[in-house]
Amino acid sequence: MRDYDLITFLTDFGWSGGYVAACEATLTLLRPGVKVMHISHEVAVGDVREGAAVLARVAPLCPVAVHLAVVDPGVGTDRRPLALRANRGDLLVGPDNGLLVAALDALGGGSEAWVLDQGLVRTRAGLADDRASHTFHGRDLFAPAAAILSSGVPAGEISTRADLDSIARPLERIVRFDSSGVTTEVIEVDRFGNIGLALSYDKVGMSSPRMDVEVVGECVPQWSARRVYTYGDLAPGELGLYRDSWGQVALALNGASAAEVLGVQRGMLLRISPLAEARLSESSGLPGATATDVTTDHDQVGGVCMPPLPTTSPLDL
Repeated sequence: MRDYDLITFLTDFGWSGGYVAACEATLTLLRPGVKVMHISHEVAVGDVREGAAVLARVAPLCPVAVHLAVVDPGVGTDRRPLALRANRGDLLVGPDNGLLVAALDALGGGSEAWVLDQGLVRTRAGLADDRASHTFHGRDLFAPAAAILSSGVPAGEISTRADLDSIARPLERIVRFDSSGVTTEVIEVDRFGNIGLALSYDKVGMSSPRMDVEVVGECVPQWSARRVYTYGDLAPGELGLYRDSWGQVALALNGASAAEVLGVQRGMLLRISPLAEARLSESSGLPGATATDVTTDHDQVGGVCMPPLPTTSPLDL
């Protein structure tokens, strides 16, 4: 087993209350001198899919490391505590709830898996097992395990083998194609109000220079989005569709929050389709944007807009 000089750390703890500091104190107590890199502690509370996505983005950019991740709404239940080895050589430590799998895949896939034994972990760390909390495994189980493994201790000394195929995977993000467009999930709203979508830019042809953008299930005007390379390509108030820094389709407004103006939050669905030429002259509230009556594309029942039934046909936008 190798020593690791870096432990990355991701949680939904936030910075208040001392929870992050308590975990880092445990890491440095057990492994003095180790570098701890904080990926994020602002993952939405209990949002395993968001935590998994952020970890998968950042872990491959790091040198080979131990990646400690704790977004654990099932803490204290029978969900398993895991240590996973990636083919690249990294170790990932965290709960068996889907949090680690995307990062494992991004690191070249997995080669080994273990279920951590709390008693063995705490004994090896010199910590009393009867002092462990049932609700703070970040400090009392996962951080000690990460510190121990980073020092080169074989995982088998603090855990038992597990089948990689038994590891929980998170729910898939929604991306549904049909003959006229694609419906996809909002996976991120950043601090600038840009809207990140689950749709990979490389997996969809972007031949049309403009697209209709509709908030699914909301009776609000459609928007026209122009395909651009960067924010500066947009006129003030114009909605743009672009490839974001992670390779996904994203939407932005020049000079305003696209999420606020469109009324979009993480987890909502957007529908994107090639813009009909007849719609280009129709104006919406902001300069540079166009809108159409949302009820022209699907039925409206009791004031609720009902999206069309999807198929799995690919689409060239």
